Amino acid sequence: MTILIVGGMAQGKSAFARTLSPEAGVVDNLQDIVRQALDTGAPLPQAAEFLGKTVVCTELGCGIVPLDAGEREWREQTGRLCCDIAAQADRVYRLTCGIAQCIKGEP
Repeated sequence: MTILIVGGMAQGKSAFARTLSPEAGVVDNLQDIVRQALDTGAPLPQAAEFLGKTVVCTELGCGIVPLDAGEREWREQTGRLCCDIAAQADRVYRLTCGIAQCIKGEP
């Protein structure tokens, strides 16, 4: 089962993810994986790499648009990857203040 969990910084995403799939492990901080790929020139991760996993990502696109082109590219690529994962995910959750809302699939 593929699960995507998104939300703002320090909203309880990782703790919630561990309650859903304690035995399967969690891919935490997807945004950092994208940043590392951009910083090193490595290929960007693809949604298929995360199928069957629980993926946690901090939302980046809700604030002020950065002046730096590299920061904008990071936000863009992270957002696109989240969209691709969400399209293939069985469940998608959004967390706010530690409260999970299932926005795709059955909880």
